[in-house]
Amino acid sequence: MKWLFRIIALILLGFVSICIIGAFMPAQQRVDASIKLDSDVLGVYEIISDLRSYPEWSGVGGPESQWVFGGADIEAGQTAAWQAGERFGSLEILQTDPGRFVLVKTIGALGEQEISLALSEGENGTNFLIEAKRDLGGFPYLGRIASLRQKSSTKQALDLAAEGLRQMVEF
Repeated sequence: MKWLFRIIALILLGFVSICIIGAFMPAQQRVDASIKLDSDVLGVYEIISDLRSYPEWSGVGGPESQWVFGGADIEAGQTAAWQAGERFGSLEILQTDPGRFVLVKTIGALGEQEISLALSEGENGTNFLIEAKRDLGGFPYLGRIASLRQKSSTKQALDLAAEGLRQMVEF
């Protein structure tokens, strides 16, 4: 009977330890990728401010996904939903500033996040920064610990999107 109480105490101690560790971790996760594009700022802005171009360069949903578009025709207010087998998600452009940035809200397998697509003029082209920001939730802080595993897949997705945009504007 003692061994049963010891197992229960160890499980409880492990849960409390994970909660304490999670409490000291950041409440938001930020992941980014940047790339230099051989194109003008306004040309790149036209692409990133049009949700209809996202299936071509962003990698969202994958190559087998089906898309539905709605909302506004241009810039803020555009909405899109995608499905690929059992996976699905949605995007909405929340805010734009021509030639500077686009703010997109996404909902998908990794939950809800805001994606900032920022542009700046460089010496020989356009500097492009893509940043994902996600709230990780509160008590019992388990989402914060789980985010460590999700961070690398988010980074990989952002790198693929940046490279996809490069291929679209430079070829």
